[in-house]
Amino acid sequence: MEDVLIFGGSVDKTSVCLAVYGEELNPDEISKILSCQPTKAHHRGVRQDSNSKYTPYKSGAWLLNVKRYAPITADELIIDLLSRVPTNSRLWQELSAIYDVQVRIGIHMKGWNKGFNLQGQTVQRISELGASMVFDIYAYGDEEDNI
Repeated sequence: MEDVLIFGGSVDKTSVCLAVYGEELNPDEISKILSCQPTKAHHRGVRQDSNSKYTPYKSGAWLLNVKRYAPITADELIIDLLSRVPTNSRLWQELSAIYDVQVRIGIHMKGWNKGFNLQGQTVQRISELGASMVFDIYAYGDEEDNI
């Protein structure tokens, strides 16, 4: 009988980003509306780097990021991230009517068959933002890669 390796468990590193995008987005206005400073922000037309090889951003962005290693879960990170911004449903309805609001979840893992779950309350909170959910998954194989 052949030996079978079984993987599973929690992902190794998770990052979560609350992102607000828009062509005419002014990051300072979003910061005022949300009473929170972003981790990163930019206006449309600004280059990623002063180096001219990068094309200018096609839209403005306001980005609030958190990332942690296991055993911290995606659910815990989202709760932490969203606790930093207002819960006012009307504010989020107005914001998501004008801008593209996203909750972006980055998953980094070695091996395969790892995952996570989101509690109903967390999914409901994301829904109240009028946000779409975006998943970026990075699987590094079985090697001892740096994550």
